[in-house]
Order: sequence, then C-alpha cells, then structure tokens
Amino acid sequence: MGRQARQLTKGFTACLTGKQERGTDRKVRRHSIDVDDRRARVSRPIGDGTTAGALSWIDCLLKAVSEWDDEERARGGARPLGLHGLRVLEAILGRRGKVAIDFRSGRLDPQLVTIARAAKVTKTTVVRALARLKAMKVLDWIRRTERTGNDGSFGPLRRQVSNSYFFTPEALPARVAQRLRDLLARRRLRRSGTMPPGSRKAFAQPSSPELRDLLDRMEAGIARASEGVNASPPYGQYPLSGVEG
Repeated sequence: MGRQARQLTKGFTACLTGKQERGTDRKVRRHSIDVDDRRARVSRPIGDGTTAGALSWIDCLLKAVSEWDDEERARGGARPLGLHGLRVLEAILGRRGKVAIDFRSGRLDPQLVTIARAAKVTKTTVVRALARLKAMKVLDWIRRTERTGNDGSFGPLRRQVSNSYFFTPEALPARVAQRLRDLLARRRLRRSGTMPPGSRKAFAQPSSPELRDLLDRMEAGIARASEGVNASPPYGQYPLSGVEG
C-alpha cells in the first residue's frame, strides 16, 4: 500500500508540475530510432523487386548460405548457422508462411514471435539465430520505437516496435557473394539469356533449342533435388504489401 501511495503521489506531482514520468518507456532499447525517422528507412527491394526476380533471389540466397554452412562443417569446424538458423532465415524470407515481405519495397518488419511461429522454434532461438545471421553479414536491422500518444498525460511516451530488417549481400565474404552472383546469373540466363553484372562468364550455350531445353530441365531437376524441402511453395508464402500468407 505504501508503494502504491508513493507512485500515485509521484504521478499527481508530475501532472501538477508538468514533469511527466516516462514510465515503461524507460525499457525502450538503446540506439532505437523513431519509425518516422529517415534513418529507419532501411528497406531495399528484394532482388529486382518483381515477384519472379524476388523469388529467384530468395532461392539463390538460401542456397548460397546453406552451402556455406555445409562447407564450414565439412572443413571440421562448427556450422556458422546450423539447422535452426537456416529455418529462421527461411522464415524471415517468407518461405514458411506467416511472415509478410513486400518484394518491391523490401519492407520486412515481423515481430520475433511471428518469426518463431513460422520457423517452429522458440523466441530465444530466433534471437540467437538473428545474431548469427548479422555476424555472418547476411542481414541487419534497425531497432524502432513509436510515440504512444500519451503526451500531456501520465504514462509512457514511447514504446518499442518490431525491428526493420534488410539484407546485406554486398557485405558477405567474397567467395559467398560470388557464389550468390553465379547462382543468380544461371537463373537469369535461363529466363532471359542475359547475364547480370558481376557474375562469372557463363558456359557456352548450345545452338540447338532442343538441347538447351534439355539442359535447362536437367539443371532444374538437380536444383530441386539439392534444395529438397527448401523448394519454393506454389503460392501464398511470399505475400506482398503486408498481407500475410
């Protein structure tokens, strides 16, 4: 009772003197930025921003990171990411549903509990996996806050909201970044016959349309077999404009 009385007295005093107690917004994380601040606008288009280009980019990023994880293990070291980390990456890329990602703008701001539900892991596992992904230069994020609207009344002035995530392929280790570019080049070559900048020179394509088609089908089959459960779902798990699948 004594503590409650002191809190009430403190609140009334704050109202009378105009000095508002900040309350629970003292728990706002350090280095957080207001959602309307220009510095919080970190979203980048996924791939080229189109549905086809984004889905291709997502597949290639997952493959490059998965291969990197396997290579480190094959060398006798610890996996830098591990199974749960890969599941978290799949989830945040929309591969497991629940997480909305806008391909055109790159807006990606799911709550940790949403990522955990999508990946079927605990929130603590998500936090640890995100820390590893950040250390690996796969992605990064900005912590954000927003005003509560309690100005002029007793109560917290700001509250923490979900992070805004963005991918950083340009910061990957050189060999991993090159592998990603090569995978994207092969996808683009199959679709349009052109190579994106920065990719290694592609192998010569046969002049026969039948042989080209055969090679494309063989490569697609190999990719599906190697990706296994990572194969792209037919629809609904890559929602646009904030609509959940």
